[in-house]
Amino acid sequence: MPVLQIGQTSIPYTVRYSNRTKRQRIVVTPETVEVVAPADTPHEQIAAFLDSKRRWLFNAVEDCRPKHSTKNTQHYVSGAKVLYRGRRLMLQVEEADVEQVIITCKSRFHIQVPRHLTEDEKQDAIEQAFMAWKRDRALQDIQYNARVYARKLGVKSPDIKLFEQKRVWGTCSKDGIIRINWHLIHAPLAVLEYVVAHEVVHLLHRHHGDAFWETLSSVMPDWRERKASLESWEAGLLPL
Repeated sequence: MPVLQIGQTSIPYTVRYSNRTKRQRIVVTPETVEVVAPADTPHEQIAAFLDSKRRWLFNAVEDCRPKHSTKNTQHYVSGAKVLYRGRRLMLQVEEADVEQVIITCKSRFHIQVPRHLTEDEKQDAIEQAFMAWKRDRALQDIQYNARVYARKLGVKSPDIKLFEQKRVWGTCSKDGIIRINWHLIHAPLAVLEYVVAHEVVHLLHRHHGDAFWETLSSVMPDWRERKASLESWEAGLLPL
């Protein structure tokens, strides 16, 4: 059985030829992935079709997998680790005479929490503080890279907004507003930079034709490697 490799994920599929169909399509069920193609379609054409649909196919297969509702098992205690910019950094948590949670980060996270909180209150307060802290750092990284690539392309720095959607990493609207998924703060910086540059290029080219990729190559020659890193990182994600 042929297999499509997307990052670290292998997706087996079957091909069914049909005299009744005029163009290729993909049928995804919880059990199988099937490509339906017109009779006599060359294998190379089927492979190219699958490659063009790899992101859609990955998401479709993920959506068909059984989902198990599990409570977030992240514990914010000294020695635990939190994912940030592609690395898992250790936490150092201590009670202090502060009114709210204070987070600083160098080679690890140093977290100060108010003394009067119960253990459950402490965990909730740290979780909420981390959410705000990560979103703020994501916005800083994204705005910085957007300015860098806008300057390289000779376009005005775009307005940036954060959003959160399962495995949609960036969009560029017709009015020039770029929206980036803040969860990219968990990815390596090279991945976040690729997504931002990709969307900034859309300010010039609203498509994924040759002109788009040529322009992206002019400001990010290694975009293929970064795109592969995004797909590899994406394939290892738990559901957001």
